[in-house]
Amino acid sequence: MSKRLKDIGEKSIVERILSRITLTPRHILPKGDDAIAFEFSGKLVVSTDMLVESTDVPPSMDMESVGWKALTMVVSDLAAKGATPIAYLISLGLPRDMRLEDFDALWNGLESAARHYGGTIAGGDTNEAKEIIVSCTGVGSAERVVPRGGARVGDILATTGLFGRSAAGLYALLKGAEGLDESLRRAVLRPMARLREGRVLAKYATSCIDSSDGLAASLYELAKQSGVGFEVTAPPVDGMARKLAEECGLDIFKLVFYGGEEYELVFTVGREDLEAVKNALNHVDGELIEIGRVVHTSEGITTIWEGKRIPIEYKGWDHFRM
Repeated sequence: MSKRLKDIGEKSIVERILSRITLTPRHILPKGDDAIAFEFSGKLVVSTDMLVESTDVPPSMDMESVGWKALTMVVSDLAAKGATPIAYLISLGLPRDMRLEDFDALWNGLESAARHYGGTIAGGDTNEAKEIIVSCTGVGSAERVVPRGGARVGDILATTGLFGRSAAGLYALLKGAEGLDESLRRAVLRPMARLREGRVLAKYATSCIDSSDGLAASLYELAKQSGVGFEVTAPPVDGMARKLAEECGLDIFKLVFYGGEEYELVFTVGREDLEAVKNALNHVDGELIEIGRVVHTSEGITTIWEGKRIPIEYKGWDHFRM
């Protein structure tokens, strides 16, 4: 019979975590201290994000994927600011009946993501909770920090990827669809933050945001902070998402604009820098997908969809309204 967290207690769990933490020479305090401290110079960028089992974990997601997603969420925010991760603080709310093997898988996912993106898991906190809660704080550095406010009328509106995969994949997984395309499955179970692209964009972008709350919500936030409007002339529709939508009778427009959890970057860049950005992104195996332009705020936020101009509504993930 497998052990559960209540069988070993918090101190043993903390010791289990500390045994797997390896700090770098730049860290000043030892692991397990009251805080983390490290030598630093440059622009400090800090972000935090929280994964909650009941709202962020679909039934088909294993514990290692939960850990991966939790860290990816905060890395995506750092990427949107052009930052390179240095360290992470992980706070865990865990049910007392959680199996120890599930906890180990969760931590494996966190460690795997940290190795992939860079940066050290340096500490955190543990507590008992009714469901799994993973709160990640990411600390990074940047040469230039890209704000949400900064888009200028005439700028190019672009993204680092296509949209609709995550929402389409989630629908298929919840329905138990067989033969699901791997790109749709991975969009849900192993999302990827655009960290390399974010570092490139930091040199050129006039504004940038992580799209985890949905494309429409991202556009509205950029518009609000920048005092502009947007015209989406080429909606970034993922081909596999469109295919599944056609097969299952789903609204591809809603999947693309309101689906959420894509972890792409939505950004603006001056026309004079467009080719330079494209070339720079190509060098890191990234892509600039031009989807529209920045317009005056009086023109609102619209898209050209099937030959017609229609308004994009303000919809997206809202924990207290959805």
